[in-house]
Amino acid sequence: MEHAVKQETAFVGIETSKLQLKAVLLSGGEMLCKVLENDVAGYRWLRSWLQRNDVPVMGLRVCMRLDMPYSEAPARMLAEMGMLVCDAQPAQLEDYLRGHGLPGDAAHSAVVLANYCQHRRPARWTPPSPAYVELRLWLRRLHAMQGVRQQESARLDAHLRAGQQALHALLGRQIACLDAQIRQHESAILAHVRRHPGLPRPPELAGNDQRIARYGVGASLGGGH
Repeated sequence: MEHAVKQETAFVGIETSKLQLKAVLLSGGEMLCKVLENDVAGYRWLRSWLQRNDVPVMGLRVCMRLDMPYSEAPARMLAEMGMLVCDAQPAQLEDYLRGHGLPGDAAHSAVVLANYCQHRRPARWTPPSPAYVELRLWLRRLHAMQGVRQQESARLDAHLRAGQQALHALLGRQIACLDAQIRQHESAILAHVRRHPGLPRPPELAGNDQRIARYGVGASLGGGH
């Protein structure tokens, strides 16, 4: 016996920012909007708001731009709540906008995402593995340390030009400590990749021209999910 296909009657589009979520609900021919905090309390308020509007949360299709900053945490939490989180891929979304005569900057709108969700029914998003999340955190930490080292190097040259020998020597020792920590992070990243072969390439590796490139991490992460 074939199972009946679920009839979807409600769709949600969510626009993310650092502090807020803008949610648009399409249900029963109506459009409802809600602005919430981008934190755990906000995600729970979103669930309560949907339930108060008689929208079942389990299996509810929710469309987001997961290529945007501050989107992964709410996506993961909503998926854990049972919602069917979908990623609006840029290429498919641009095609949808052209087909409806909408400007390109409308791609971030929660209204557009809700309508796109209803018309195109994008595929379910699969949360990344813990190993992949950990790798991205390692890389972000490494990049932060490399940024500090670059700033300190600029100050080192300034002290030298000003004849500030004591400050120059002190800062030189601090930079040496930073270099040691950076090498430790590079080694830890390499070890992590070796323990988890086949990880997808994180966006934090894009344009990376630092010393970590010599370890071939980019090549190791060349595959997809």
